Amino acid sequence: MLTTHTCYSRSRSLIPKSSYYFGPPPPGSAYGSRPIGQIGLHHPREIIRVERDYTGGELIQFAPIYLLELEGRITPTQFLESMNSINELLISAHSFRHAMIDNLLSIFTLQLSSFVFDTHYEREMKRLQQLFDKLNTDIYNPSGLNLLWPRKVAFLFVSFEVLYTQVGNLSVVF
Repeated sequence: MLTTHTCYSRSRSLIPKSSYYFGPPPPGSAYGSRPIGQIGLHHPREIIRVERDYTGGELIQFAPIYLLELEGRITPTQFLESMNSINELLISAHSFRHAMIDNLLSIFTLQLSSFVFDTHYEREMKRLQQLFDKLNTDIYNPSGLNLLWPRKVAFLFVSFEVLYTQVGNLSVVF
């Protein structure tokens, strides 16, 4: 059950929902505020979305466009390097050559190879999960952000949780 609180005669959900970008951050958003709260213990204050980049056609990659909401938390260089690393692994995972080799191996071994070997896609997804964990540990979590695993949303977008803290029934939003 979602509970809400009233702040300046405005109702706001305690558990934010990810949504599309419609302009600059509204007043009362987490933009420009200091990171507070603990990952895994407190609900996020906001969720920021990085959309897929469809300029390459069906090539799966995320838009390397620095978001204003991240200003003051991480540098544009850190953001671009992390997005480029994620995009490189996604491109590698969806390699046509590796998919063809994995499928031919499965056909010739009557699908028994899947019990012995992981496919190239599965190996790259494990590497991508490790990269997400490393990015969270090294860059995002210390600055009050949490990078969410995009497989849950079919790689349509990458989400960042921006943290706040909750004390009893009241939300402390700075």
